[in-house]
Amino acid sequence: MPFIHVKTSSGNIKFHYIISTPDSDVADKIDPDIPVLLFFHSLAFPHVFHSQFGDPLLRKFNLVVFDMRSHGETEGDDLPDGYGVEEAAEDALAFMDALRLPPCHFVAMDYGSPVALQIAISYPDRVLSLFFISQTCLEEPPEVREGHQQVYDCWIAAFPGPDKFDNERMMEGGYGFAQFMFSNNMTKMADALFKISFELSQKHWGYQGLKNYRIATLDFLYNRKSQPRSALSRIRCPVKLVYGTDDVAYPQEYNEKFYRELEDAGVDVSLLVVPGAPHFVSVAHANQVDPVLHDFVMQNDPRKPRPVSNSGLKSPWEGTLLSAGLDDGTDSSVDSDDDDFVVSYPSS
Repeated sequence: MPFIHVKTSSGNIKFHYIISTPDSDVADKIDPDIPVLLFFHSLAFPHVFHSQFGDPLLRKFNLVVFDMRSHGETEGDDLPDGYGVEEAAEDALAFMDALRLPPCHFVAMDYGSPVALQIAISYPDRVLSLFFISQTCLEEPPEVREGHQQVYDCWIAAFPGPDKFDNERMMEGGYGFAQFMFSNNMTKMADALFKISFELSQKHWGYQGLKNYRIATLDFLYNRKSQPRSALSRIRCPVKLVYGTDDVAYPQEYNEKFYRELEDAGVDVSLLVVPGAPHFVSVAHANQVDPVLHDFVMQNDPRKPRPVSNSGLKSPWEGTLLSAGLDDGTDSSVDSDDDDFVVSYPSS
């Protein structure tokens, strides 16, 4: 299990990360001759890119993901008060420097999207493209704040003392959040992802970690501000936004507003709307999202890596998910309705 140590202004961090290449599910280093896709995961779900890391179409690239602070297997100092998007961006840059990553194509979902955006604004030369899945780069809408507050209150109530916990209250809060992200369609994939994330959340956010929980969730989300036009105008790479129409957390208008703000700032931006997809679009509809991501990278990188065979290729999390209840693939997490179609604009 690879780790790398970094020190930033907000503390010491032991980042857990994974590199997948065309030749290895878990590699020691990137292939310097092909593009690097750096993934920024969603809130509480560091394994959310399982489908992408197991897709032969995308495994022609270097795929790199790291567990953000207070998530997954990453360890380190407690989060300081005031820790937010700028501090998380500094941490991510330190991780990139420690691994000596070249400029990357950023793929960010949900919680990770404002962090990736901040890097593209502050250090535009480090980012070749931005692919945002269910972005949360604007201020948190009031109705979403209410949902997060309910989950937070439920989780906090589960730990009345250092040696006491209420598993039912924990499950109520955690599973409620998962249903929010999957629009109440808890497939076997969704259940397996939840089970893994629930165990990791207990490790990070038990009684001794409740302050970290508050900072990493409510404070991080509530203190996030929309970037002004002057900041967005510093972005030098193309941006693709991906949104699912069945997202019960964030309305389509939220994504269209961000689209307009980027466009007004002179950013090369396009929007992909996936009908029937929940907030975790790339989990439930990977077969629609992955080809778009592949083409987006290929259009914005002069290097043209060779296709790879799917023979023996696996996601680095396959074993973990199987042990958490995912079957051998016969349960589809993808809506296969033939009437589904994808809306993309601008169309050119």
